[in-house]
Order: sequence, then structure tokens, then C-alpha cells
Amino acid sequence: MGFRSRGGMTPIGPDPVGNAANVAKALGRATDLVIRKIPGDDCVRGGAAADARDGSSSVRAVVLFLEGLADEEAIRRHIITPLLADAAADAAAAAAGTATAIAHFSAANELSALKSSTHETLETLIDALLEGQVLLFADGCHTGLAFVMPGWSLRPISEPPSEKAIRGPREGFTETLRENIAMVRRWVRDPELRVTKMQIGTRTHTDVAIMYLGDVANPDIVTEVRKRLAAIKIDAILEAGYLEQLITDSRTTLFPLTQATERSDKVTSAILEGRVAIIVDKSASAIIVPTTVNELYQSPEDYYYDFWLGTLLRVIRLIGNNLAIALPGLYIALAAVNSELLPTQLALNIAASRLGVPFPILLEVLLVELTIEIFREAGLRLPSTVAQTLGVVAGVVLGFAAVQISIVSNATLIVSVTTAVASFSGPNFQVGISWRWLKYFMILGGAFMGLFGIVAVGCFIVAHMATLQSFGVSYLAPWAPLQPDALVDAPLRQPLWLKFRRHSTWRTKNRRRMGDTRGEDNP
Repeated sequence: MGFRSRGGMTPIGPDPVGNAANVAKALGRATDLVIRKIPGDDCVRGGAAADARDGSSSVRAVVLFLEGLADEEAIRRHIITPLLADAAADAAAAAAGTATAIAHFSAANELSALKSSTHETLETLIDALLEGQVLLFADGCHTGLAFVMPGWSLRPISEPPSEKAIRGPREGFTETLRENIAMVRRWVRDPELRVTKMQIGTRTHTDVAIMYLGDVANPDIVTEVRKRLAAIKIDAILEAGYLEQLITDSRTTLFPLTQATERSDKVTSAILEGRVAIIVDKSASAIIVPTTVNELYQSPEDYYYDFWLGTLLRVIRLIGNNLAIALPGLYIALAAVNSELLPTQLALNIAASRLGVPFPILLEVLLVELTIEIFREAGLRLPSTVAQTLGVVAGVVLGFAAVQISIVSNATLIVSVTTAVASFSGPNFQVGISWRWLKYFMILGGAFMGLFGIVAVGCFIVAHMATLQSFGVSYLAPWAPLQPDALVDAPLRQPLWLKFRRHSTWRTKNRRRMGDTRGEDNP
């Protein structure tokens, strides 16, 4: 049977073998395509027995699936075996003049208990096949069935390695979309939780899910998210990072305008705040929009402790962030340009530690920072046991040897190591990379203009951040524009028993969170 297109689609014919051949042809005779033929007597069409085909038995049905994507044992148990067992019953039905139809296959045996869908074109069936579903063509039927019987290996739920928590759940997202959606639904048992799916990528057909609270999230933001995702025209989406780059408001800034996370509780918290989560199949990271720079330094873990401890954690992160950005530049500015601002004894000690160092202080700092960046990247790519050994070698042996032969000074080494450690104090790895880039602008500003250069570069960074938006929300909110109701939760942690209303940052439809809103009528 050849292809007969109708409006660009190929209808399914009554011959299951011909349909299977068309599927195999469309896949280029792929060797991982498994075709199982179910034998039977001559098919029955239109309520009358067809003429015998040279006295040989006909093919009753054909089952197709791709190796590795479908559960072969479940296919044998729930599809092939029941169909073979019903062959005698079908023969009796044929002799009695009863038509054999696909309804019989889907209702007369174990197939009725399986999740299935009916299709009328080969193109839609092939799409289902490539998703890992099992196809069934029945003799004499112009429709086909697709069964959901996944059989690929799944990574178990575990704690995200990049977002470890001292207190709180240890659940991290996996690479399976349905598992990730289920994790969020376990948290939010609310019928208002909306899940909208779409496929992006002309070749990968990657499943993407949008999750939000229908009665809380700003409809303008939800519409904008859908619009940007629908506008993506690309052949492949391999990870959530692809979408981050394609839907961001500014593609030239160093700052992340979306928030990526592997923690299910962080996604849940964002959804409850009125934000939108984007989950991508085969990606362990979810995307949260909109986002602000303030959100990138907060963690749901802050609310698992009391007010004082949660506030302390946020203050420590803020201090660590400032050290990671400004400490090397500040060291150069005070040691080389504005040394008169240092206490005399401290200035003399720094100068004494640099005796014998052949490089100027700018080159010395850049050399140490570059070395630390190389070891940092190497440690991330190596096995954990080797990475620990590398850390000892880099931090102790190499550092000691460099000081002994006067390549770097003790003061420079202390500053660079402190900066490297402080850069890991934030809960978001992505924004940490941004600050690592901006650190070098601070170094150059401090080397050429001293403290004035540090201030000038800092003002330039803040001015640039003030121009950024994330899905219509200011990146510097709640500081610019000033939002007093949200400012009480940044950088301090607002007591949980005072969080009556959602912050105005996200412009939600329903701002009420808990208890009495103290007479405020606006929901």
C-alpha cells in the first residue's frame, strides 16, 4: 500500500502489514524498530467474510515499538499474549459473520485497562511511536491505537548536588517530565494548579510544561510566557538552558533574568507566590519567571528556620556576595593606589609580603584568580574523590610553593582564596558566575583609579541592573521601584506570622496568604 496524502496527512489503511511497512519506511528502516505480527484467520469486513487469500492465514494485527523506549515485557504480557489468546474467539466470530474491529481489541481483553489513544493518520501515530508509545494496527480498521508503556531507565529522585540543604526536603527534579510535575502536585493539592503542555523543537519535539496557580498568577505574565515559548523556532531543545536563552528579556546582559533550580520546594514556593514555572522534559532543572536579583539570593530553607536564624543566613549571603565581587579590586586599590588609607603597620606588612615578587600587583592578582578559576572548573568535572585531592593540592601544596618561590605574596593568596570561598555562599550557582565576571571589572577599576574606580564600576553595575526587566518586573525590585511591602523581606527575612499578603512585586490577582488581612479589602 502506498501513501495517500489528504491535506498533508496519510490516512491509515485496512491492511495492518501495509501500515507497518509505511511506518518502517518513514523511519528509514530503523533497526531498533520492532514489528510483531499477530496471526489470525481471514479478516472480516463489513459484516461478511472476505475471500480466502490463497488459503493462507491472514495477519490479524501488527504491534510496533522502539527498543529501549517501551517495556517489552509489559507488551508481551498485556498486548501480544491476550491478542494471541483471542485468535480462536475471533475465528468463531468471523464464521458467525461478526465483524472484527479495533473496538474488539481495545475492549475485549486486557488492552482496555491500558492508557491508550486512537489516531487516524500515520503521522500522529509515528509521533506517538517516537515518544516511546506502542502502536497497534488491526486488520480491517482505518484507525490505530497507541499505548503508553514506557520502558526507558529512570534516575531515582535524589538530593540536587548543586543545591544542598541542611534542613528541608531532599527531593530534586529528575529528567522525566511527568515525575517532576507529580512532585509539584504532591506539594500543591489545589485544583487551581494549572499545567499546560506544548512541544518545542522541530526535530526533538521536546515536551515543555507551564505550571502556575490560575487564581493567583498575573494573567499578563502567563500570556507572555506562552507567547515567547510559542514563538521559538528551533530544531532541538536539549536542556532547560536552551529556553532560558531564548525567552530572556535581554540576551546581552551578564545577569540571569530567569531563575533555574533543581529543587521541587523552590519551584513550589515560587508558584505559591504567583510566579510561573517552566519544566522541560529530559532536564533536571526548572525555570522560574519572573525573577529579580533579590530572589536569586533567597532560599526556601530560610523559612524552615525561625526569623532570627533565617535573617542571619541572608545577611551572611549578602556579605559573601559583596566580598566575592569587591574584595580583589578593593585590595588592589588600597595596596597600590590609595595605600595612605590603610593603617601604617598593615601597609608595611603588605609591602613586606610582596618583597621579591617580580610581578606588579594587578598581574599578580589576575594570575592567582585565573589559576583558581582553572582549578574550580577542573574540580567540577572530575570525580568527587579526585576533586577533593585536587583541592588539597591546589590549596595547600601549590599555594605554599608559589609563596616560597615568591611568585605571589601571602596577602594576595589570602585575598584570592577568601574571594573564591565567598563566591559559593549564594544558593544560585548561575548568578555566582555573573559576579565572577564582574569581579574583573572591579579589579581593573581598582588598579587604574583606586577607590574611585571601585565606586564608579559599582555605580555602572547598579545602573545597568536598573534597566533590566524580567517579564515586565523590574530586576531591582523591591528597591527600584521602591515597594515597602516587599522590602521588609529583603534582605531580612520577614517573620512567617506576618506574611499576611503576597508581595506586590509579582502583581498577582490574589494577594491574600493567611489569616486576617487586618481589614484590607483588596484580595
